[in-house]
Amino acid sequence: MKTLKIAMILTNGFDPDPRVYKEAKSLVKLGHNVEILCWDRESKYKDTPEELLDGIVIKRFFGEAQYGTGYKQGFKFLSFKKDVLDYMMHHHFDAIHCHDFDGLFIGYSINKKLKLKLVYDEHDLFYMYFADRPGKLNKIIYNFIISWEKMMLKNVDNHIVVTSEMKKLYENISKSIYVVTNAPSKDIFRDIAKTPSNKLRIGYIGSVRYLEELKILADISQKFEEKIEVIISGRGIALDELKEYCKGYDNIKITGAYSFSDLENLYKNTDITYAFYPSRISSISMPNKFYESIITETPIIANKFMEFGREVEKHKLGYAIDEENLELDLEKAILELISDDSKVEYFKNQMKAIKEDYLWEANERRLSEIYSK
Repeated sequence: MKTLKIAMILTNGFDPDPRVYKEAKSLVKLGHNVEILCWDRESKYKDTPEELLDGIVIKRFFGEAQYGTGYKQGFKFLSFKKDVLDYMMHHHFDAIHCHDFDGLFIGYSINKKLKLKLVYDEHDLFYMYFADRPGKLNKIIYNFIISWEKMMLKNVDNHIVVTSEMKKLYENISKSIYVVTNAPSKDIFRDIAKTPSNKLRIGYIGSVRYLEELKILADISQKFEEKIEVIISGRGIALDELKEYCKGYDNIKITGAYSFSDLENLYKNTDITYAFYPSRISSISMPNKFYESIITETPIIANKFMEFGREVEKHKLGYAIDEENLELDLEKAILELISDDSKVEYFKNQMKAIKEDYLWEANERRLSEIYSK
């Protein structure tokens, strides 16, 4: 197999981003050279504009812009695109691997000049973030993203999606489409034994952006204050507001940002994963937390209308809850968990039986195919 120099375009600072990190490591393992060209919009890594991690070169570009400020980030985004183009014009590359729609927007534009192999790695359906937002402008953006993506896909050599349901959406649009899941690597969790606790620990691990769903968890937890603890780990646009809302809730810990190396310990101190996301964002979703929870044998509370929620229900991996009755069903689930110790063990045994099918390494054959064509 020919060795390729691959530029991965990423519009965050690579903290590291778990999926991007796993893909880059696998491509290096397969013999390719990978550089992640990323936008550290918060200048969090100003002191490390370049670094080498597991054979991956990370090149960061700066230009301060705040997450969640929407359209105000536009000029900084275009500046990042110019910086990436300038860099790639002066360094040899064979392929551009674009993460998400905003990465494709940059990669597609750059590739008009560079004429390289173009890969679009679509982690989720970006246009869905605008689907239910009020106002005419959001409707225009929603339709623009759908039509612009279709146009750009005509020039994409390989299209990567994360679930089989996503693949169905694009089968008549994309030329060559592959499913690469969000499963964790088999070596990431070496010790999954839970740290003992006299309370049931419900953990939310990830981007803190679904405020209403987290507020409901916080409120219900107060009814069982002596028996459960809620641990929220991650950063996001709703973090400050959630901290303010939870003041005085003594059984809630909000720890903020975490690093990739913290994941094992986070799950060791989590008995139940709260992975309830609103289906209006995307009903077609198999997030990292779904796979990580299975591998660490941590039962899940999920939205039954999400693709991974249907998997939770099908394989009996926890609770799949109707979002229309979130408060009632969540309270009922928590009450059942604290009243019956065997329930957690039952869900854990269900996970134990299927976990070998939910590992990242199964994706490497598909990545090899993508970069051998």
